[in-house]
Amino acid sequence: MAMMRRDTVLVVLCFLVCAISKTTRSSASVVKLPKGFIACKKDDPNVNPCIQQALQTAVPHLVKGVPSLGLIPIDPLIISHMDINQGTSDGPLDIKLSFKDLYIHNIGSIKLTSMKSSITNYTFNLKADFDEPLVLEGMYKIQGKIIILPIIGEGRSNLTLAGLKVSINTNGKPITRRGDVYMELESMELKFSTSRLYIQLDNLFNGDQVLGNNMNMFMNQNWRDILKDLQPAFESALGMAFQSITRQFFHKVPYSKIFN
Repeated sequence: MAMMRRDTVLVVLCFLVCAISKTTRSSASVVKLPKGFIACKKDDPNVNPCIQQALQTAVPHLVKGVPSLGLIPIDPLIISHMDINQGTSDGPLDIKLSFKDLYIHNIGSIKLTSMKSSITNYTFNLKADFDEPLVLEGMYKIQGKIIILPIIGEGRSNLTLAGLKVSINTNGKPITRRGDVYMELESMELKFSTSRLYIQLDNLFNGDQVLGNNMNMFMNQNWRDILKDLQPAFESALGMAFQSITRQFFHKVPYSKIFN
């Protein structure tokens, strides 16, 4: 009887060891590049055009989301909250502006125009244009002054950036996990230029149509001055959104699977 109990214990222990071993191997498995993504050879003299093509090819997949990498769809790209406190009381712009549930449309129309990289230094610099205007829609709340006019309102907003061009600089460092080298994103800087900013803020001045229409017309006539002050906040918000996507991608896929 005692012998049978010892045999039973041994069987259970063997089962547990095998189960733990299997789980450990599974959790340590390396994520490969998903279908539709292209790997580039790091020693290829044409590695920069390869990376540019690889990123462009990946755009339709990123737009739809990549569940295997934990990436959600990015067109529209959703920013839950963004606050802008800009200007001074004696300057042309002095506003408190907040956005909620901001949907950014047409990310998928991006077209990469150049790529420079140093794979061994984990740095990437890319430039891109958007074939379609970038449209930002969501709820807003604003209070302050624009140039010489007071402004107050709360409601729906639409900001449209036409002829958008972006420049993105990415810096990372190597980090080893379970014997594989990954890139840990350290910083990302996004800058943009646009040929035109269109502004529409609904329900300004508690719904006063005359004052609201005049203010929207005034803002669209003076969009360059307004954008000059708002641009750093928009660049920071867009940069943080793209940074989150980039960090998740490099966290999941080993560097050697991207650049072999």
